[in-house]
Amino acid sequence: MSYTGADLIADGLATLGVEHVFGIVSIHNMPIFDAINRLGKTKIIDVRHEQGGTHAADGYSRATGKLGVMIASTGPGTTNTVTGLYEAQYGSSRVIVITGQAETAFYGKALGYVHEAENQLPMLRTVCRRAESPRHVDKLADAFNAVVDDIFTGRPQPGALEIPIDVQYAETSRPVFVKPGQVKFPGNDAAFDAIAEKLKRSSRRVIVAGGGVIAAGASAALKALAEKLDCPVLTSVDGRGSLPEDHALCVGNYYNSAGMYQSIGDADLTLAIGTRFAVGVDGQFAKQTPPGELIQIDIDPAMIGRTHRAHLGVHADAKIAIEAILGRISDVSGNDAQFNDKVWTSREGLRKAMRKRLGDDWPKVMDKLRSALPRDGLFVRDQTISAYNWGNQLFPIYEPRTSMNPTSGAIGPGFPIALGAAVATGKKTVVVHGDGGFMFHATELATAAQYQLPLLVCVFNDHGYGVLRWLQDTRFGRINETDIGKMNFAMLAESLGVPGERVKSPEEFAAAVDRGMAAKGPYLIDVEMEYFKPMEISIMPKKKN
Repeated sequence: MSYTGADLIADGLATLGVEHVFGIVSIHNMPIFDAINRLGKTKIIDVRHEQGGTHAADGYSRATGKLGVMIASTGPGTTNTVTGLYEAQYGSSRVIVITGQAETAFYGKALGYVHEAENQLPMLRTVCRRAESPRHVDKLADAFNAVVDDIFTGRPQPGALEIPIDVQYAETSRPVFVKPGQVKFPGNDAAFDAIAEKLKRSSRRVIVAGGGVIAAGASAALKALAEKLDCPVLTSVDGRGSLPEDHALCVGNYYNSAGMYQSIGDADLTLAIGTRFAVGVDGQFAKQTPPGELIQIDIDPAMIGRTHRAHLGVHADAKIAIEAILGRISDVSGNDAQFNDKVWTSREGLRKAMRKRLGDDWPKVMDKLRSALPRDGLFVRDQTISAYNWGNQLFPIYEPRTSMNPTSGAIGPGFPIALGAAVATGKKTVVVHGDGGFMFHATELATAAQYQLPLLVCVFNDHGYGVLRWLQDTRFGRINETDIGKMNFAMLAESLGVPGERVKSPEEFAAAVDRGMAAKGPYLIDVEMEYFKPMEISIMPKKKN
């Protein structure tokens, strides 16, 4: 049997060890679907929308560090992937979109060829570090290798490969695939010597760990470094799990808290590893300068000093850097005890204050989810009131790659990200969602049902865009366009093949969680928030005129 461009793609994915791909079949990618299924080494997960599928590929990658793959059709199918690629770019995720294109004889002639998209490649390059479009089958292997290699080089980023339909059908020879991952960014000895000397001379140190620590597989090294320095570790939201949040030295995702920032204000050194210091909505954290001297280590040199001036910046892989530093500080002294005690006091005070603001009912909801979810279970949040008020900080995270959220701040990606993570790991995955964001991808419940994925979907239903409603009321004294009506998500889930139930109290929620965790496949809980005692919402400061 002949070996075609489509076979090359199937073979390349299998060679890379890709076990699952997400996709929607079309006339412009049918050869690839057929080749994957004939080869039998990669399973296709049929999603209901290309945006959801690209988010799922993102979740797949975040949960494992492996390549997440979405196969789309040219034109409208590919435009649908852009939001997912945008999120993957923002979240530093290894995602590739493989899509079709009009056959080369018609490409660029504007003759109205079905799904014609002559600017598809420049569009993809706005959200990908590298996108390729080979016009001959003999160039396909090089293009595939180049995109995949780029995705795995340095800071993880998404990529795209556009393949004209005639190239997919064309015969070719079996190529040699180049496995990614050979490129290392080891830093340099002089920089690590300088870091070690600064650490030895300091006595009030803090570490800020970002998602780069997790991406580099550096969590064990971070733990050893923190313990050697007896140093508090703060994390970004994407760095959660880089150190277990029940570890004595872990502060958690509180760097941007005003109270915590004040408590670390007299630190003489901040060691930032794999974080860009995202400034947040309204840029409210831009002036929150890291205290003391800032040492910034990042795999992406463009991130060093971008938000805050670094006194010493090192372009290096986080794991290589931390291990190099550890080898140079055998005689270092631990942190100043009074400084550490002030940080621990602030940490406990923040946690207590945040729990108190949740009122009587919501701490019970949070605690039930944490007790029901295994230590290595996955916890995914969308951008919603419950995420802002307890999911992103208070809910304990114990292991790397078990905490995920839309890094870009978008609403909607939470559910499909969780879906992809569940496919990747087979582990019980809990997703916390608001009703507004859930409606973006609710049809992916059918995907969860089709493959009986281990998902517990918790929709916190306040009949609108609750975060925006609160912001409008806070800033303008009125609300508009944020009420979206009442929806029975339990009935919706049932109609798509997923068991669901509505709950109106913490006790009903607890019982529903037990049923959902016991279920072999997906389960949805529709939480009617109006019946719960209210929580105090505190998301961001009031906009100044």
